[in-house]
Amino acid sequence: MTVGFIGFGEACSSIALGLHREGMERIVFYDAMQNDLRQHFAEKAAACGGEQLPTASDVARQAEVVISVTPSNFAVSAAEGTLEGIQAGTLFLDASTATPIEKKKIAAMVEARGALFTDGAMMGALLKDRHQVPMLLSGKGAAALKEKMSPYHTRMDIVGNEPGTATSIKFIRSITAKGLSCLLIESLQTAQRFGVEKMIVDSFLDTFGPDFIKIIDGYISGAIIHSVRREHEMANVVDFLKSEGLPYTMAEATRQKLHWVQAQGIKEHFENGVPRDWGKVLEGWAL
Repeated sequence: MTVGFIGFGEACSSIALGLHREGMERIVFYDAMQNDLRQHFAEKAAACGGEQLPTASDVARQAEVVISVTPSNFAVSAAEGTLEGIQAGTLFLDASTATPIEKKKIAAMVEARGALFTDGAMMGALLKDRHQVPMLLSGKGAAALKEKMSPYHTRMDIVGNEPGTATSIKFIRSITAKGLSCLLIESLQTAQRFGVEKMIVDSFLDTFGPDFIKIIDGYISGAIIHSVRREHEMANVVDFLKSEGLPYTMAEATRQKLHWVQAQGIKEHFENGVPRDWGKVLEGWAL
């Protein structure tokens, strides 16, 4: 089987590496930045045995399964770029954080070409789980996609027949998950000012249990590393809540905090990457 990727950033390259290790026969990809960052994508391709193709439509033409994971604001245009090459029966998965409305738009486009569309939502630790990241699926192609990918030990659950359902579930979860990361950053920044950061963390562990330290470590570092992408996601969450006539106060506050994290340039304070340890983050973030 040939799997094609549209966008070959952290998400798709991680999934591709996992599939390669599972014995995926052929992996092809296209990324809009591949001509500007040739060495970068050459290294990613070498790691997973992937083949870079000239256009998105070439990927769609050659792949039985197309997986598109681009920044959410490019999801629709990325899908448009594949249309010329999409074949009848192609399984097209969009696992970006584009809005449910945009997922429906993409579904209409690719299904008009005879393909089967699936809305995907990744719900776990991508860098750790790679191709086995838990993924919710919805849409006409969900059942066929799950069956096609199951020999490669993917972890996919079908949650509905309508595109946008999987994404909606992820967005609802993100209100808490992304919000908690921002609450931790603000709390520990304040605790650091008063020299009581260890006392505050210990109190969290007393309340939520010792395993909560993993959440503190992962959620603080993750928000800093992925602040740009997560701000885009939370902007889409806000739009989703607005479209449903629901309150969005906390989602908007989270978006603003992620924008602040990005504007502070916290990620750039760590020459060797943001550590996955809350104490080391506080030592180096210079706030």
